[in-house]
Amino acid sequence: MGVNINKYKKKTNLQKNDNNNIEEEDMKEVDVDIFSGVGIKKMKAYKSYLLLEDLNKRRQQFWDKKTNPKNPNWTIWKIIHQAINYDEHRASLLLEQYNICTENGCINNLIDEKGNKYKIPNYCINDPYYERNLVKEDNNKKKIIKVKFYSYGGNPPIELDIESQWTAKELKEKYKEFEKIDMNKKIRLFICGIEIKDNQYLYQHNLNEEKPIYVIIN
Repeated sequence: MGVNINKYKKKTNLQKNDNNNIEEEDMKEVDVDIFSGVGIKKMKAYKSYLLLEDLNKRRQQFWDKKTNPKNPNWTIWKIIHQAINYDEHRASLLLEQYNICTENGCINNLIDEKGNKYKIPNYCINDPYYERNLVKEDNNKKKIIKVKFYSYGGNPPIELDIESQWTAKELKEKYKEFEKIDMNKKIRLFICGIEIKDNQYLYQHNLNEEKPIYVIIN
C-alpha cells in the first residue's frame, strides 16, 4: 500500500504550526513596561498559564535538543546552559571566559568567537510574570489546602492550612509565626525539588495535600 506523502507533510506542518501557536499565545510579553531578571538576564517579562512543572519540562526539552552531541555547537550550548543557571555575575564571567558575547547586553542573544549566534527564549532564562487576574478561572478560586512541612534539621513534620493564592513570601511569614521563628531569619521553601520564589503564588506549583513542602532555615 502506498503512503500519501503530501498528507503526511500537511499533518506535520499543522503540528508545527500548533506548537508555534502554543508558544506565541502562552509566552507573550506583557504589554506594559515590566521586566524580569537583572544584569545580563534583564529582559521584558512574559506571562504564561503553564504550571511551573510543565514549564520546566518545556525548558528541559529545549536544552536537551541544544546540548545533544548531534548538534554541531553542542559544547557551546552546554556552557550557555550553565551560564543560564548561574546568577547574573557568575554568568557574565563564565561567558567571558569562553569568549561568548551578548549582542545587545542581554543573555538571550549571544555570539561566539567564530561568529555563531545563539538565541535563547525568555522562558528558559526567567520565570513568568504572574498576576491573579491572568490565571484561569479555576485557578483563581480561593482554595484552602492542608500541607505537610518538613525541615531538613530532622524535626517532625508539621501541618498547616494554607491558601492557594498566598505568595511564597506570605507563606514564609505564616510559617515563621507558627513555628515562632525570628522574622529576620531567612527560610527557603521547596516543592518537588523546585524552590518557590517569594513573588510566586502557591497555585502556580499545583500545590495539593500530596505534595509536601521542604523548608531550609538559614
